[in-house]
Amino acid sequence: PFFAPSTPRKLVKVSTPGGTSRLIKKESSKTKENKSTVAGATSNLVNAIIGAGIVGIPFAIKECGLVAGIILVVLCAILTEKSLRVLVDTAKHVDVPSYETLFESTYGSAGFYFISVNMLIMAYGGCLSYLTIIKDTLPILLGVERGDVGMERAILVVSTMAIILPISMQRDMADLAKTSKISVIFQCFMVLVVVIFSPVSETLEENGGLLAIASESLIETSTIFIGLGVLSFAFVCQHSAFIVAGSLEKPTKERWGMATSRALSLCLVLEAACGIAGYLAFLEKTQGDVLNNFLVLGGSITKAANLARGLLCTTMFFVYPVDSFVCRHVLVVLFFRGRRAHEGDDASVLNRRDRRIAMTLIIYFSSLIPALFVESVGSVLALTGTIAGSSLSYIGPGMIYLAVYGDEFLKKVEEVWGKFDGSTDTAPAETDVESSRLLTTQQPNETTTTTESTATEQSFFKSVAWYLLLMPIWCEVAKMGKTKLKEFKEKEALKSPHINRLGKVARPSLQMVPANIPRVGSADGGKMPKFPTPKYGATAGGNKAIGAAILAQQRSASVRAASPAPADLDEPP
Repeated sequence: PFFAPSTPRKLVKVSTPGGTSRLIKKESSKTKENKSTVAGATSNLVNAIIGAGIVGIPFAIKECGLVAGIILVVLCAILTEKSLRVLVDTAKHVDVPSYETLFESTYGSAGFYFISVNMLIMAYGGCLSYLTIIKDTLPILLGVERGDVGMERAILVVSTMAIILPISMQRDMADLAKTSKISVIFQCFMVLVVVIFSPVSETLEENGGLLAIASESLIETSTIFIGLGVLSFAFVCQHSAFIVAGSLEKPTKERWGMATSRALSLCLVLEAACGIAGYLAFLEKTQGDVLNNFLVLGGSITKAANLARGLLCTTMFFVYPVDSFVCRHVLVVLFFRGRRAHEGDDASVLNRRDRRIAMTLIIYFSSLIPALFVESVGSVLALTGTIAGSSLSYIGPGMIYLAVYGDEFLKKVEEVWGKFDGSTDTAPAETDVESSRLLTTQQPNETTTTTESTATEQSFFKSVAWYLLLMPIWCEVAKMGKTKLKEFKEKEALKSPHINRLGKVARPSLQMVPANIPRVGSADGGKMPKFPTPKYGATAGGNKAIGAAILAQQRSASVRAASPAPADLDEPP
């Protein structure tokens, strides 16, 4: 069935020790997902981050102020890199392979659909905006007069069907590594053109130098949040993070950290260089698309602007497939049945050519038809960035981290506030009889009164801080996440273990037999040989019976841990 994928298998003839042979079903090697190197994953990540947002960085710096804008560019890059690491590390901690299942583990099916819909909105908005940019840019480069709507639409349809559609038909994210590397090279050249041909020196001479401009443009308090929104959208890539991480060969924390640090470092350099050069060249005249500022200068600068436009347009052909893959991934987890489809194993579903072609064509035409009529890409980016970008980049990672590590959070809260109702217990603690004999005589009444008043002031400020910091909400989120995560792990323990797409080794909870137990009749001195260390990606086999046994042992271990340990009679008090 189309929506009920099964793992393709083939019959393989194997020989038994007795000399007989039999046929067994073995998974075909063609169904395995192609993997990429760290360089390939880095290129895909850079391609997912930069996109069309880089030409709006100078405008963002204008809205924030030169000094504040540069600081926010650096801060957005650091926070994005940190969130990418936290998301994947948290998924490995919970042992889930995707953003959707990570939300499902802590917020149930509501969290699963919440994050899936936001991923679809963000990726679909990206596809629509990239096609709109191609429609606005490519006809101008080919000499088509402005206003010739029919020719613009025809060029968009023909060019995208010839280039974008074949690239998007590929199955795995690792297959996009080569085109992503080409896109990164073009993006570097585009930024180089902007930096070289921007009239920065003339602007600095007319306005008294760099220090004078910086002193007048420290921070723009009235429009800083507009610039921050543009910068935030320019660094959004969390919707494709798990797909890129899963496509990495041996996706350990170290290798994923290498990919994120390299990608964000390159993005920071490119976007900061484009933003600073573009703003210093045009100052308050900087437009939302900085390349439009070059058109009024004429001469060789206009030719350089057209070259930069050509490079930007070319990168759109290579950026579109990345977001198309994300849309396809969301459709797989939402509409296809089976455990692999639910966990985002796209290769097992899209291995069938008819599924892959049908879903790719649906995404392509659903984004192409609106792009033929959309006039401004700004409205598309604003809508998708406001709704989905904030949910995926800021709300999502924070809620996930708080829910997964809710137990540790509640312990920290209890250390500071005591009970979870904002009140503090100021009653004196019970003292041990033996230790009370060492106490000095009772302090004077004035000192006692001062101590009580200080404790009352501290209790008041803690209570105020409790509600100002919205601690009741965060504590409820942590409690809910703690409960949901426990239920999720109990359900997962009853399932047969299998290879996680993110590469985490499934560790069996039942302890293996120690290596030094004597074995009767052994020729190696009565010692049992050590078990070989499983290779990367190996998992423990099992079924529901084994899962139930593991779950029972975990519950008994938790009960033993909760019960107080007996006192050691030989140890002095």
